[in-house]
Amino acid sequence: MKLPLSIFYIIFVWNIPLLADESWPWQTPNTSDRAVILLMGDTNIQNRTSHSEGYRTVRNTLGEADLRFANLEGPFAGTSKDPRLKDIPHKKWTHSEPDQVQTLVDGGIDVVGVANNVTWPWQALMRSIEVLDGAGIQHVGGGENIEKANTPVIVEVDGIKVGFLSFAATVFPFEHAATEIRPGIAEIKVHTAYQPPPNLDKPAQPPIVFTWFDEASRDRMVGHVAALKGKTDLVITSFHWGVSNTTNVVSYQRDIAHAVIDAGADVVFGHGPHRYQSIEVYKRRPVFYSTGQFLFDDPLRKERHREGLLVRVIAENQKLHSVSFVPTWRPDDGLQIFLEDPNRGQGKELMGYLKSVLDDFGAELAVVGKEVQLQGVGVH
Repeated sequence: MKLPLSIFYIIFVWNIPLLADESWPWQTPNTSDRAVILLMGDTNIQNRTSHSEGYRTVRNTLGEADLRFANLEGPFAGTSKDPRLKDIPHKKWTHSEPDQVQTLVDGGIDVVGVANNVTWPWQALMRSIEVLDGAGIQHVGGGENIEKANTPVIVEVDGIKVGFLSFAATVFPFEHAATEIRPGIAEIKVHTAYQPPPNLDKPAQPPIVFTWFDEASRDRMVGHVAALKGKTDLVITSFHWGVSNTTNVVSYQRDIAHAVIDAGADVVFGHGPHRYQSIEVYKRRPVFYSTGQFLFDDPLRKERHREGLLVRVIAENQKLHSVSFVPTWRPDDGLQIFLEDPNRGQGKELMGYLKSVLDDFGAELAVVGKEVQLQGVGVH
């Protein structure tokens, strides 16, 4: 039987926008007594001529949330016009032009964390803050002095107060961390020591590495978290930490995560290694040690790691209720980002990869429909 031309049109032509715009929308049942927050990892916006394209494939999903937070790895400070002169020479890094902030605006991003290793020097941070302020995007983790850098962002949703703090352990030794008299980012100071391997008769063995974070820095951090918990119902802490391109959690990351949860944090959201790292549930609170990259345009890094996680946090009755996530992937051109079904294809491969990096403290994960739920989270 031949199909009428109109049916042919509906089947083949009508479906083209759906395939091009979004593989599937992650819908969230929303009520007036809950807050839905979406968290996105390393985010870098550069060289985009169409600002509406960046989040087009996930726009419907982002629109389901009440709040959208991203780690902004790359200040909107303007960049050198000479390709030989990089903005951070030893990293071969270029900052983003101010007009690129429009991609975040188009995606509906509400809050960004600016505490990370490429928000350098402090002049680039302050220029970027001006751009974010002009675009109406709130920011946390940096400012004109240490007090401003540690000032939280607080947003109220249907009577639920959500607070954000952003810190970095990946900090240059000069013109980077905020002080009482100089602009910069909110630093968590970490110390490193190297011990020779036990068998010195075998050349070229790597040393044993020990890390611990500075006591004064620790006291300052937990104090800010505790103070924020006293003002809000939900505290989300964002950390740029770890070792780039690795899947192993460094000991200080776990020390910091446990310390802030003990102080009252409800969510620990980590990023920086650009790859998946373990997920932990500590005292019924989630710790994402590294969620990979979300939308990431830096030309030297966007093709290296294309994996990410879109994390959803739900608060009900002024308490953490549930946490889930969906794996994400950027195709070859890296211009857009897609949600992946964890049951099949690319999404199933990403889930296998994620499970392979879960360590001894790894959380119990349950695939429910097309989302992955963390078990044992929240206060019900």
